[in-house]
Amino acid sequence: MVLDDNIQQEAAQWFAVQRRGPMALEERQAFDAWRADPVHQAALNHVHEVWGELASVGDVVPPVRHQIPKRHHRAIVAAALVIGLTGVVAASAVWKFHGPLAVTGIGEQRSQELPDGSIVALNVVTRVRYDISSRERRVLLNEGEATFVVHKDPERPFLVQAAGYEVRAVGTAFNVRKRDHSLDVAVKEGVVEVRRLNGDGKPVLLRAGQLLQVRDTAYPTRVPIKISQISVGAVDEWRQRVLTYEDAPVDQIMRDVNRFYERPVTVDPTLGQRRVTLRLVIDDRTDTVKRLASLLNADIHPDSYEDRLKPFV
Repeated sequence: MVLDDNIQQEAAQWFAVQRRGPMALEERQAFDAWRADPVHQAALNHVHEVWGELASVGDVVPPVRHQIPKRHHRAIVAAALVIGLTGVVAASAVWKFHGPLAVTGIGEQRSQELPDGSIVALNVVTRVRYDISSRERRVLLNEGEATFVVHKDPERPFLVQAAGYEVRAVGTAFNVRKRDHSLDVAVKEGVVEVRRLNGDGKPVLLRAGQLLQVRDTAYPTRVPIKISQISVGAVDEWRQRVLTYEDAPVDQIMRDVNRFYERPVTVDPTLGQRRVTLRLVIDDRTDTVKRLASLLNADIHPDSYEDRLKPFV
C-alpha cells in the first residue's frame, strides 16, 4: 500500500501522542475518529514497524550494513520530530531543535526523552539547552519552566542551571521555573541540592513537597531564599494546564496567562496590583477569560487587539 505523505505525518504525530502516555478525553475521541479509516490505521501500523526497525539497529551496526528502505525514512524522521509532543495544542507542532537547543512558543507544551533516558517537559515560552556527556548531564534553562524526571545514574550528576543557581540531582523528579527575575525550584520526588554559582552561600537540600523561591535573582542577597511546603501534585500542575496562585499579584497572573494565547489580556493598574489566591484552568481562551474575570470580580472590555479587565464599578 502506498501511503500519502500527509497521512504518514499524521500517523507519526499520533504515534508520538501514544508514546507520551494516557490521552485526554478529547484526544482519545479525535484519535479513535482518525484511525477508524483503515488507511490511517495502516499508516499508524507502518510507523510502529519502522520505529521498531530503527530502535533495533542501535549504534553497533554500521549504517552501510543495514539499509532502511528509502520510503521508510519519511516516517522515521516524522516520528523522531514529533516524539516529544504533549497536550492538544502540541498535537500539530514539532520540536524546534537547533543542535542542543529546544524552544516552545506561546501556548506550546512539549515533552522529550533525553539521550540518558531522563524526561523533560517544557512549559509555554521556554528555552533550554542540553549537554549530555559521559561525565555529567547539564541543562541550561534560559527562560521559562520545565519539569525533569531524572534517570538515576550516580556516576553522572544531572545539573540544571538557571538565573545564577544550579540544581543538582541524581535520580528524582523536580520542577524549575525562571520567570520575571525570579526562580522557583519544587521537588516532586527524591532530593535535590540548590546552590548559587557565585557566592559563599551554603547549598540547600530540598525534599519532596518543598518549594524554594528566589524573588529577585538579580540581587539574591537582598531578599532571603524562601522555602515552603507544597503538595507534590502541585509541583507540575501546569502540565494539565492548571495555574495555582497563593497571595500573588494579578499582574503576575496576567503575564502567565498571556503565554498561552496570542491575543493578550490586560488589566487596569489598580486591579493589577491586587494580590489574590486562586486556581485557574487554562483551556478555550474565551472561557478562560470569562472565568478569570469572574474570579477577579471584573468586567471584560474587548477592543481590536486585546481584552481588558476592569473592576466592577
